[in-house]
Amino acid sequence: MKILFAILFVSNLVAFNFNFGAPPAREEIMEPSVLGEEVAPKKRIEKEKITIEKRDIREFDDEKEEPKTIYVEHRRSVDLDTASISYPKIALIVPRKVIKKYANSVADSLLSYMINKRGRFELELFDCGDESERSIVNKLDEIRSRGFRLVIAPMTQRGARVIAKNESSLIVYIPTVNKKEVPLQSDNIFFGGIDYEEQIDKLLTYAGDRVAIFNDKSALSQKIASFVKNAAFSDISYEMQIRNAKVNLAPYIKNNHKLDHASIFLNMPIVKTSLLASQLSVYDSKYKNMLLTQIAFNPLIFTLTQKKDRENMYIANSIGKSEFNLKDINLILGTNIDYSWVNYSTMFGVDYFYTNFIYDTKRKSFDEKMVNNQVSYKIELLKPGSSRFEKIRSNF
Repeated sequence: MKILFAILFVSNLVAFNFNFGAPPAREEIMEPSVLGEEVAPKKRIEKEKITIEKRDIREFDDEKEEPKTIYVEHRRSVDLDTASISYPKIALIVPRKVIKKYANSVADSLLSYMINKRGRFELELFDCGDESERSIVNKLDEIRSRGFRLVIAPMTQRGARVIAKNESSLIVYIPTVNKKEVPLQSDNIFFGGIDYEEQIDKLLTYAGDRVAIFNDKSALSQKIASFVKNAAFSDISYEMQIRNAKVNLAPYIKNNHKLDHASIFLNMPIVKTSLLASQLSVYDSKYKNMLLTQIAFNPLIFTLTQKKDRENMYIANSIGKSEFNLKDINLILGTNIDYSWVNYSTMFGVDYFYTNFIYDTKRKSFDEKMVNNQVSYKIELLKPGSSRFEKIRSNF
């Protein structure tokens, strides 16, 4: 029976052109386009007590442990009918036209987690095509009519807002968006996006009296730049947008005294970041250090730059530790959860479903907690050394 369910799921993915043999989607394509909209103005969310109705949700074995506390905006009652539970049933809704190849790695990570549990499960993919309100709502209605109650929804901010506006009964986890980016929220929707604003605050502890910013044209890059400017206590001495990796960088770097003794934020994917870091070395720029967010946490940095290019580089990372079995299965399916925070977030979400809505067990696969319907990630600062990322022992 286990093999049957795995085969059925793989068949569904093949029907949607999901290639399990393909390598993980490139970070420079995935990050800016998937998380691309600007953050909406923050609004005060009224705290209203909502009790989730009884669900027809199924577990995959008979283990029972004490219920685990769920951290939410307010104390919430979760009442699930476990009398007829037999196995997990989870829906994956994907706007394939929007996130394109990125959907491969999300599906692979979900499948990796459920295979690792070694039990019977049902995992079905629903392709809503795009993130229009009609497309998403119609597909959510289909998911509900098919008897699913737990949903993983990798969306951009646009799709997340559509779900928050229209869905009140399904339990939905959105691994790609932070709760701060969705003004309308309800107790049945959970978020797994990392907090770039918190990463910027952490990096600023190493900033000097001057700050320079290099962006690209993506909305994610512009959003991170706005966080830097809002949070920086230093003078913003220089800001430049690099439109593509083929541009001649000499006019922006050579003899540019605005970069002298500045902490440089490189808010760009790994290829542009590495190119700029190398050029800063070539033109002997007198900058203080380079400060990078999650976008640059990629092992390609060791092949695209030299050691001297990375000497004063600091990178913020929110990806925590995961089980060896999960890593191995992900690698077999073509994903690497050590460096893809969205894949890591996706697996945290399905683990949260298993341990809170299917089992009510204390046995978790991840250390992070769900706080006020948002995954709370620890942030560590790393330096890329000769061949590996080294953790910085900070006194801050």
